[in-house]
Amino acid sequence: MTSTATAVCEALTALGLPNLAVVADPGAVAALEQTPGCRIGFAAALRLALEAFLGDGRGSPGQGHDSALDLVRAAPDAYGLDPAPTDAAISEVLRRTLAEDPEARIVLLSAATVQEPSYRFLPEYGEDIATHWVFRIVAPNGWPSLQWAIVDPRGETAAYSYGFE
Repeated sequence: MTSTATAVCEALTALGLPNLAVVADPGAVAALEQTPGCRIGFAAALRLALEAFLGDGRGSPGQGHDSALDLVRAAPDAYGLDPAPTDAAISEVLRRTLAEDPEARIVLLSAATVQEPSYRFLPEYGEDIATHWVFRIVAPNGWPSLQWAIVDPRGETAAYSYGFE
């Protein structure tokens, strides 16, 4: 197992998602990691992306109210939650959604992966897949929205995640 694969496994395990499938084109990973100024490698970006999905309520810059937390908070009964759920309760629902869906995966969007029809949707607000770690979070059995998580490889902007229904 490569050091990157080991780091990815460690990140997924630390987040309680050891069986989450990861889809990434090795060439795209290498290209982003070799970009001048890159301070956040693939495994760290993957972890930041999932942390943003599971627990960051900021959503997309300039838009807001489109984070996974906000989407669940808007319809808590659909997820078996009380009318005013805590962030921790929502995060646990999101974690379970990924952990219990055998088809769940996190996909690094790249020129190669967007050729797959199920991964073709680019971020709603135009984040560049050639200059950012742009992930699609897919859980077809429990998460109805298109969901992205964006990580700046230079570390200048905090990771964020947002969805689009």
